[in-house]
Amino acid sequence: MYRSSEARGLKNFPQVEDFQDEAQQLLARHSISRGATRFGRLLLILPLLRTIRAEKIDKVFFAGTFGNTSIEKMICKMYKG
Repeated sequence: MYRSSEARGLKNFPQVEDFQDEAQQLLARHSISRGATRFGRLLLILPLLRTIRAEKIDKVFFAGTFGNTSIEKMICKMYKG
């Protein structure tokens, strides 16, 4: 979740907040079906994901798809063209 201190450069912060709320509601609905405490545990784990470097995430999830190009560069290319 973005905090206001991380929002530098965002042009439509209220819309980002709305998307975050919607994503959280969908996650809650989905995770409740797998156990009453699952949603809370997922929320507790999310901050730990920030400690993982972006390069590692690229390597684990996208290396086979995009080769050596980072997912960040691929997303930028998609939005530009």
